[in-house]
Amino acid sequence: MEYTTYGGVSIINAIPSLRGGTMAIDLPVRVNVSRGGCSMDEFTSFIVKYASAKLGVREEYCIRVNSNVPMASGLKSNSAVAVGVTYALAEVSKVGLSKINVIRIAAEATKAHGSSITGAFDDASASLLGGVVLTDNRLMKVIKHINPPNDVVVVVTGFKEGKKAINVDALKSLSSIYHDLVHWVLEGRLWEAATINGIMVAKVLGYIKQLSAIGEALGKGALAAGVSGNGPSIYAVFKTGEEGPYVDYVNEHWGYLILTKPIPALIN
Repeated sequence: MEYTTYGGVSIINAIPSLRGGTMAIDLPVRVNVSRGGCSMDEFTSFIVKYASAKLGVREEYCIRVNSNVPMASGLKSNSAVAVGVTYALAEVSKVGLSKINVIRIAAEATKAHGSSITGAFDDASASLLGGVVLTDNRLMKVIKHINPPNDVVVVVTGFKEGKKAINVDALKSLSSIYHDLVHWVLEGRLWEAATINGIMVAKVLGYIKQLSAIGEALGKGALAAGVSGNGPSIYAVFKTGEEGPYVDYVNEHWGYLILTKPIPALIN
């Protein structure tokens, strides 16, 4: 059986205040599950073992992952795999777990693996639920689930660049500002919050080239632009049909991009 989750882009980085926001985008991760053992990569194998133990699954399953999300790029690839694997195991074993509890197990698993600082409950939530999610990652609770506009496109680049070291202390020092960004999202100022987040992360982590591209995007009419996750990817959101000048800039100065769209909020 096959189950699909999605990559995403950051609206609010969760490290500063342990509250995060993520928007799912149309970069699907397809998880195929079948009975019996098989060879899996280290991360998938870890998630299978962790989730199976949490779910009480004793039967052996083979998991195959087909991902369209660039790895280690800030586009939520690990969360999409982790929540896809956990959901697939819960479904085929008929455990009867809610999607929120599936997401909690996936977040616990990525944190236990060491591939996420906070557990990335926000990323896992968007990956499985679609739309834009605002979450409390400490309490593993969805604060707000938003249906994104359907008349926008998302231009992504930077995912082939080198990843900078994560300065956790510097990001945490911004906690008071990030509490404000959470309130901005609650007030409907989604794109403003995303842009401030994306610029601040770029500055703190030293993504100089990305900062230049963010400025270009905003100058060319982007609704939002910024670094996603902890980089190196950057994204820009445009009204459909208005992305052309920025796409030309990216092709000239970066040489590669992904043109995609938000995933609508899915029924829980």
